[in-house]
Amino acid sequence: MLEKEIERAGIPAVLVTTLLPTARMLRANRVVPGIGITNPLGDPRLSPAEEKAVRKNITASALEALTRKAQGDDERAAQDARR
Repeated sequence: MLEKEIERAGIPAVLVTTLLPTARMLRANRVVPGIGITNPLGDPRLSPAEEKAVRKNITASALEALTRKAQGDDERAAQDARR
């Protein structure tokens, strides 16, 4: 999963997806629920103003998720300290 590789490189990342069970199974660190498979950050059935509000909300949630400690951060820090 790309999100995990970006995290391994030391860059905080958030996965926006509608496939929450898969993200949990793959142990993604930071997950934000999206709207739909083909449009995770929007809904083309909404008016442009409504869709903009949805996108803004999802983006704000993703940015907030970046401020949280990733699952496994303590474990990685302990491994780095042993090296």
